[in-house]
Amino acid sequence: MANSLTSLNPSFWAREAQRSLFVDNKAMAIAKTTLRNLVAGEGSTVYRTILSYPSSATYTPGSDITNQTITGSSESLSIATWLASKVTIDDTEKKQSIIDIGTLVAKRMMANHNNDIEQAVLSEISNAKWSIDDGNVGGTSGNNISLNTSNITQLFTASDNKLDAVDAPKAGRTAVVGGHFLSLLKLQQANRNTVFGDVVNTRGVVTNLFGWDILYSNNLPFSATLTMATLPTHGDTITIAGVVFTFQDTLNAAGSVHITSSASTQVTSFVAALNAPKTTVAESTNAGYTKVSDEDAFLLADKRRITATDGTTTITIAGYGDIVVSETLSATADVWSSQLQKSLFCVRDCIDQIVQIPPQIEVVRDPDQFADIVKSLLGYGKKTYADGAREMVYVKIAANTSDWA
Repeated sequence: MANSLTSLNPSFWAREAQRSLFVDNKAMAIAKTTLRNLVAGEGSTVYRTILSYPSSATYTPGSDITNQTITGSSESLSIATWLASKVTIDDTEKKQSIIDIGTLVAKRMMANHNNDIEQAVLSEISNAKWSIDDGNVGGTSGNNISLNTSNITQLFTASDNKLDAVDAPKAGRTAVVGGHFLSLLKLQQANRNTVFGDVVNTRGVVTNLFGWDILYSNNLPFSATLTMATLPTHGDTITIAGVVFTFQDTLNAAGSVHITSSASTQVTSFVAALNAPKTTVAESTNAGYTKVSDEDAFLLADKRRITATDGTTTITIAGYGDIVVSETLSATADVWSSQLQKSLFCVRDCIDQIVQIPPQIEVVRDPDQFADIVKSLLGYGKKTYADGAREMVYVKIAANTSDWA
């Protein structure tokens, strides 16, 4: 008979909390930051003058040259985005914790702000002058590109053609791609002498192919649409970035969504759940959901920045990264569609960015408590000027192919 000595077994706690799931900031690899010198100490707006181009005409000796009128316009970059966070840590919590709570909180605040900056810069992809879809790589015009090892290299030549047509610089051409894109590119180059990852430089470039620096980012803009024209049944699920939401007659576990009285009210309720994953709403006829776990809430709200829009019979989500979506809805017509990831092929410095207040941390004592207040602040602005837009190609990648599952 075995002894019952489990009460004597010691327990140990790691001195580090769980790892922070943020990526290194890649925005500085493509953004132009020199305008910051103009507003480093004061000011909120930077203007740039855009002049029209004078044309040439045939000159007849002895005849007057026709005078031409040039026009000027201005574009401005405003520094108007301010982000902050605050956490209060009581002295008793510090004393009794095996980890340094303040240091860990400060690191995560900094990482979160760096994430904000990268996503803000990459959201400028939509302002590109040029775009490439499936029709540019031998497929159907108007469709997103279903990448494979046969057509992936065509994106580089198609982007070159777009930029060469406006005499954009050859130097500094950079392709910002996601993980799925990079994996296919590695497969395509598997039998070639190409080094991936081993030569990552300080700007995040993983390799150079076809005259392009290949920059990996898991913060590329993503969007998708879910049709929900039929009321879900008990047990149906919707999964976004690995976070599972389950429709229930009665709320129970984290991520459960109460089944409402109609499809349209269900859409409204679920959109609310997606836009506030850290909040629980009491169950009622046409509302109610249980907040997801802290880790899932962080993933949706802070890392992937998921936002949802109510389309009455559809839900459109937007976010950042290589996001995978799925569903087990009983209605066969209620499915995900239009999954899109926006890749960027551009000339470096095409997007202007001013970080007037770089991510900073301040720790002060709470005057009314025995506690530290840890605060963070970030202030920035970004802009794609007309000349920068001409040096950008928006590549529309289908995010619903089998390799995304």
